[in-house]
Amino acid sequence: MPIWSFWDFVSIRGVNEIHRWLHSDAVPAKARAKINARIISLQGFALFPDQYFSALKGWDDLYEMRVGFSGVEYRPIGCYGPMGRQFTFLIGAIEKGEIPRRLLETADDRRKLIHADPKRIERHNFQ
Repeated sequence: MPIWSFWDFVSIRGVNEIHRWLHSDAVPAKARAKINARIISLQGFALFPDQYFSALKGWDDLYEMRVGFSGVEYRPIGCYGPMGRQFTFLIGAIEKGEIPRRLLETADDRRKLIHADPKRIERHNFQ
């Protein structure tokens, strides 16, 4: 039985923003499969392993999942909550040196929003 459940941020228009990112031209199908496989594996960990998951320095309560594929560093960014044993992906990023500040600001805004309105998330879509 999974210890953690994974969720995705949903826009005011009802768009699952993580699903949209994963199916964009920026994320090839094999990279998407590796990201989803990583999420599935993380469901069973009591604590997320450091090699796959880390806090973002300078951003309280934001974390990145690290997935490398074919020389590209994919970084779904999220936070814990809004409920216990939930992790919610807020925005997708690709690291090229460092993640752009504007993406981190958007993720932080979304973090605040989902904690104020938990209806703005849905279970992670693995398809």
